[in-house]
Amino acid sequence: MTAALPALLYAPLALTAVVALCLLLWVLAKGDVCPGQRRRISDGLLSGWAVFGLAVMLGADSASGSWLVFLGGVSFVIGIAVLLYQGRLAGKRSLPLSWHGPGLLLALLYGAVVVFHYGPTLLLAGGAGGCVFAHLIMVRAKHRLTAFNTLLPLVGIAFAIAWLLLLVIQTYVADLQGEMTAGLIRPFVQMSAAMLLGAILWLFPLLRQQDTSPPLIAVVALLIIGGLAVGQSILWQLASNIS
Repeated sequence: MTAALPALLYAPLALTAVVALCLLLWVLAKGDVCPGQRRRISDGLLSGWAVFGLAVMLGADSASGSWLVFLGGVSFVIGIAVLLYQGRLAGKRSLPLSWHGPGLLLALLYGAVVVFHYGPTLLLAGGAGGCVFAHLIMVRAKHRLTAFNTLLPLVGIAFAIAWLLLLVIQTYVADLQGEMTAGLIRPFVQMSAAMLLGAILWLFPLLRQQDTSPPLIAVVALLIIGGLAVGQSILWQLASNIS
């Protein structure tokens, strides 16, 4: 399991980072944010690019194509370079969103190739992980767009539930075909428990009508992304049984 960890984390992390970057740039483009919030949220893109870079390195360790590693590396360098240049701007100034376009487009292309290799079910994983990661960055940036404290948890949990249901259906179909699914019970329980606990913690501030704290969302992100990695292992085992 430890040896396969990079391969299990690679695809969910890559899609999580890409979706989070897209969401944050959409918030900056459409949200009513003051210069201070804009600068803090755009600086938070650094965390998204850091996770994307980690995913690219894990992909290289997992023997993905060298051209794909090059594509991910180029997009990572462009994204980081833009943020480093922005860091030299004084005060609350931030770069126009068009500066982030080239890096994001290459990252989207990278994500599309990953989805092509691993299947469209990865889009559900990217939706769940991307929502919670974008929410974490926005909360750390002390955003005032309170609607996103409701929207992101609800959408992210909906993606996570769809991911779980898809795994249940695929496991059920494999069992009907006489495949060995008994070994999937433990990881499925682990994944379901992580997702359920993450969803409860994510909704807790909303239900209590309290402010969302960064440590809480960080725990939620670990639980959900960890659950996605376990789910990826289930999909791989199902694919190997069927083949």
